[in-house]
Amino acid sequence: MLVAAYFFYFAADTVKVLFAPDDMMNMAAYWRLTPWRIVLSLVMPWRGFYRPMAALYYVPLHYFFGLSPAPYHIVLLLVLLAGVYLTYRLAVVLRVDRLTAGLAALIVCFHTGIANLYYNTAFIYDALCGLFYLSALVYYVHIRESGRALRGREIGWFLALSLFALDAKEMAVTLPIVLVAYEWSYQRAAVPKWGRIGVWFRGPGRAIALAGTLDLAYCYGKAFGRDALMKQAAYAPVISLARLETFQARSLGELFLAWGQFHMRGVLLLWFTVFYLAWRLNRPVLWFCWLFVAVTPLPIEFLEGRGGACLYVPLLGWAIFAAVIFREIVKVLSCVLAGDPVLRHLGAQSICAILIATGMFLWAAENRRLKESYVRPSMSALGKPTWEVIQQMDELRPKVRPHSRIVFLNDPFEGWDMAFIAELWFRDRSLEIRLDRKTPSTREELAQADHVFTFANGKLVQVR
Repeated sequence: MLVAAYFFYFAADTVKVLFAPDDMMNMAAYWRLTPWRIVLSLVMPWRGFYRPMAALYYVPLHYFFGLSPAPYHIVLLLVLLAGVYLTYRLAVVLRVDRLTAGLAALIVCFHTGIANLYYNTAFIYDALCGLFYLSALVYYVHIRESGRALRGREIGWFLALSLFALDAKEMAVTLPIVLVAYEWSYQRAAVPKWGRIGVWFRGPGRAIALAGTLDLAYCYGKAFGRDALMKQAAYAPVISLARLETFQARSLGELFLAWGQFHMRGVLLLWFTVFYLAWRLNRPVLWFCWLFVAVTPLPIEFLEGRGGACLYVPLLGWAIFAAVIFREIVKVLSCVLAGDPVLRHLGAQSICAILIATGMFLWAAENRRLKESYVRPSMSALGKPTWEVIQQMDELRPKVRPHSRIVFLNDPFEGWDMAFIAELWFRDRSLEIRLDRKTPSTREELAQADHVFTFANGKLVQVR
């Protein structure tokens, strides 16, 4: 309950935020799909459909609530809250004590470095990917920690969760590698030498092998499928040292709330420190988290400009690692301070509790300061042009007949936003909507249009 209260203390105000600019494009793309096409896109990863899991978010919400942003934010918060709980569960099944697991969950509740995840509904892809990624991982580890491998139906459920994570975002392709990291960290005795690795893949490693096969089908779709994402310049990786350095400096700066402070020397020092702590303390959870945070950013590491909400999945590993190290530091400090003549009457347990409470307070205070200084001002202006046009459509309430041809003159957007808004507002797939600024109409075409709208002094006006 304390963690949930902390989550809503920081995130409840996001319900008042408007749509993000990309929301209209995303929503319109899924609204155009038939229910059968949505179902097929979820189960055919080799076709390369664009993140079809988000259709189950946008389409029902649009059906029931139209273009009112609050319900979209509420559902996003519920998805993220489920992710907080699953972070706690993952830490527990990784044999972390419940207090430390709670601290890891607290870090994930609100992290200013990825604040757009909580405020910007266009990042529902990352939230859903994290939800199913964690679900699959917790499910797998829970069964393996019971001392046995996954069986027939369990493998089916695990693969379904893995597929849903892939359907949400590309970050999920790292899941099989993370499972190998778990096996190496926790089940090392069960992993055979190379000569018998095939036997292992037919037994305990079968779920991993099948998840890897699913990954191959998915990657084929992203590279060669009908809607191959990698054919777009923004999603085509550039393998270079410069791109790696830029990503590492930016991502670590955001994750450690130290924007612009990381350079390559600092990046190398941090990674060495993380490795040293895992080696020195030699705990399976630290080895696993070290591998987790190294592997999970790979799908975006060589893409340009990725950060913020895109770091949600890596953050989950960093949170558990940081919570475990923090508890180790607290244990050492409490033992030292318990020997102090002034503090020893408190006892080691009381000192430990005070140190943990102090650490939690300082973390929350710094997030609060950053949120009020930087996040809230930027998010308060998010999506205002989109919302103003939606409100004007609600006020004007234009009536159009099915199969009408509609032209918008002089719309206020640089992109195709006006067409997306109109599609979603009219809810009629038979309409032909044209933006004159994008595809200019001849005088004859304009005369043949059934309805014409324009913007005069920023106000939507129906000309015909």
